[in-house]
Amino acid sequence: MKIQCPACAKAYRIKDEIVHKVHNKTAKCTQCGQLIPIAHFILDKEALAPFATGEALRQEVVGNLKKLYPMPHILLKARKLLAGDGNFDELGSLLNTDPALASRVLKVANSAYYGMSGKVSSLHMAATVLGSGTLMQILLLVGNAKALGQSLNGYGLGSGELWRHSLAVAVCSGLIEKKLHASDGEEAFFAGLMHDSGKIILDSYVLERKPLFTRYEALTREPLYAVEKKILGLTHGDIGFELCRKWNLPDHMATAIRDHHTPGASGGNKLAYVIQLANHMADRALGSTAKTPPLPSDALTCLHMTATEVEGLITEALTAVETMEEDTY
Repeated sequence: MKIQCPACAKAYRIKDEIVHKVHNKTAKCTQCGQLIPIAHFILDKEALAPFATGEALRQEVVGNLKKLYPMPHILLKARKLLAGDGNFDELGSLLNTDPALASRVLKVANSAYYGMSGKVSSLHMAATVLGSGTLMQILLLVGNAKALGQSLNGYGLGSGELWRHSLAVAVCSGLIEKKLHASDGEEAFFAGLMHDSGKIILDSYVLERKPLFTRYEALTREPLYAVEKKILGLTHGDIGFELCRKWNLPDHMATAIRDHHTPGASGGNKLAYVIQLANHMADRALGSTAKTPPLPSDALTCLHMTATEVEGLITEALTAVETMEEDTY
């Protein structure tokens, strides 16, 4: 990597393997003593020149959304049906047009998590016994398991890793929503499940810029979404927002997914705070304490929750994830 002193213009070349070991953000120029911001030079115009960034990249990605992450149309139809005046017979008829999906829905409905082991014999019965909100949760899990379960080499995620995290955030989001509003939590569950969907879309773009990501993260220790913004000019949350718009999902859900790392920028969107807190809880539940940031105090304030309440939900979430994971993936 080539860097240049901003004061005396003396040029240096640093080997990549040395860059990875540097923990400070600056190095002293041997000629004039000026501190050189190494991280800045990792992302200079020369380094970024081969790649589209910002709005140009957004337009390119948005143009490929349907190809990169097509939401099963049957799920969108089912969601509209359950949100409107459709009855369970209509829903059953819709789901039976996809026998494989219907079979997996019944398998999950009969899982130990829902307490109906072997008792649900039809989709109509599943809807009647479990309720429309729970049935929609199952549909969302089954319909998105394959996409969320794939490996993402750009992000360094193996097969099933994103799925497990997404499932945990969905469960935690649903639990928070139920506690706050005594609802079935379906909307929060869906938003939690899809909060990192933008990573699926951006993975190939991150992969081709992997050396830049690796160098910049090593030097700055900034969170991933901030590094995405620096290198790509947008984040996985931004692309998740575009995906929601493509699927005609509610604006507040799209905004929550976009701002789940920075809910303060969401204009008071409570769902964004729910997902931020659920993200923290999921990392704790799955044992990712080494990389888990502090409990987001702003989220606790916005949602009127205490740290003690969060601890209780984490324990409940871990049990749910362990029970559901085997049946849904």
